[in-house]
Order: sequence, then C-alpha cells, then structure tokens
Amino acid sequence: MFEWVEKISFSEASPLTAQAQDNKFGFHRKRPEVMAHSHWHGHIEINYLFDCSADYLINGQEISVPEGRMIIFWASIPHQMTACHGDGEIVNIYIPLQAFLTWMLPGEFVSQLLHGEVMVSDSLYVCDRQLTQIWEADIASQEPLLASQVINEIRNRIRRMAIEHYSTFNLAHRSGHGVDKPVFGGLNHIQTMLRYIADHYDQKITIENVAMSTGLHKNYAMKLFNRVMKVSIKQYINQLRLQHAQALLIDTENPVLNIALEAGFGSVSRFYDIFQREFNMSPLEFRRRVG
Repeated sequence: MFEWVEKISFSEASPLTAQAQDNKFGFHRKRPEVMAHSHWHGHIEINYLFDCSADYLINGQEISVPEGRMIIFWASIPHQMTACHGDGEIVNIYIPLQAFLTWMLPGEFVSQLLHGEVMVSDSLYVCDRQLTQIWEADIASQEPLLASQVINEIRNRIRRMAIEHYSTFNLAHRSGHGVDKPVFGGLNHIQTMLRYIADHYDQKITIENVAMSTGLHKNYAMKLFNRVMKVSIKQYINQLRLQHAQALLIDTENPVLNIALEAGFGSVSRFYDIFQREFNMSPLEFRRRVG
C-alpha cells in the first residue's frame, strides 16, 4: 500500500508524464537545482531547505523562501525553482493527495492548500535534518512497517506545523483565487464526498450514497473522483477501512472478526482478502510483527 519512489520523474516535453506516479509516495534529497521549465503533478509536495534558500515560480507568482524553512503546496499547480542560493541541500517529499486528505489536518490548513496557497514554516526544528535522515534510511530498508512509520511521522510533522504558527505567500488572492474558488474545478464536490466517506466508511455505503451526498450523478461523481484523487471511490473507502483496521490490530486485542466488522468490511473473508492483497500478509501476521 505504501509505494515509494526516489523522485518523481518528468519529461520536459510532457510534464504530465508524472501523472501515473500520483499514487506513490516520494522522497528525494539533493543539492538545489534550477529547473528549466515548470512542471506539475498530483501530490502534496514538501520542500525542506537546509542551509540554502530558493526562489520559486508557482502558478505564475514569484516567491522567495529563506534558508531553514519548510514549505508545503499542492503540486498540481505549475511550479518551478528559478534560483537557489547557498551550498546546502533540499529534501523533497511527495504525498499522494488521496493519502493526505485522510490525515484529518485542520480544515483551514487543507483548504488553503487546495486553493493554491504555499504554506511556509516560520523556522525548522533542530531535529528536522536528523529526522529526514532517519526517514531516508527507513525508506531505503524497504521494510513495510518502517515505511508506514515514516508516513505517520511526516503526517505528525505537518500536523504540528498546521496547529502552530505558519505563514503564507497569499498566492490564492494574488492569482485571483478566493477562498470559495479552488484552483481545480470540482474540488468542492470532492471535499463533500470525502467528508461523507470519512463519516460513513465504517458502515455499509455505496457509490450512489457518496454521489448523492454532493448532488451528482453516480457516473459523473466516479469520473470526477478518479480524475482528482487518482483512485476510485471504492478503493478510497477500502483505504480508510484498512487504516482503521491496522490501528485496531496494533492498539487492541480484539478478535479479527470484530475488527473486520468495526472497520466496515462486512465479513472477515473480505477483510482477509483485501488486507492480504494490500500488505502481502494476513491481519494476524501483521499483528504479530508489530506486537
């Protein structure tokens, strides 16, 4: 379920060649490099700037990020590093949008990102560089449980930033996108469907239920969801159920049957099939390995 790539590959002649990688996590440490062209992809992108600063062109707007900052933005917006200063390094982290939206971050923070804003930390913690080094080593180990732990720690780092003070470059207003005008058409429908799924995934719900929550025809809702989230409604519901089940397997001693039903799978056989397919191990094996 947690598939990592070292970097998101682009073709300057066709920036959308990265689209097939939108459901993968990415991590890349490098010297800052000026980009010849803007590109875009479907991730939430995090840039750590260690001992260097950089200038960006994001959605046609110029911004300068000081040394020792972390920025977060939705990379579906055309973006380009136009200048870099210093002998430091940059760490790029790519989070699939569908995963990011399950992290239950503060609503205002998420809304600003989806409306084209760039969020910047006021400073980095002393431990941030070491933390990214730990993440890099854990990912390189190709151990699924460590990869899962890395994702949890990245989520918690962003959550800390979201609840502490951060700044923005006010790009949404500079580019003409107000708080009620997302940069991608249909996002209001997507957010409504995501809220409905988050409230009902542990119950018996259908694609028709999800579409009705935002007043769309089933076929259009499915097409829109796939286009933005790069995953089907059914797959997304199963992702939430699997995350719920994993938490119960780790934190409780409940029988697998109870966990399957509580997470919304409906039957233990269906739970086993989906869990095995996603994690290449049974729920009981997962519990033993993390116990």
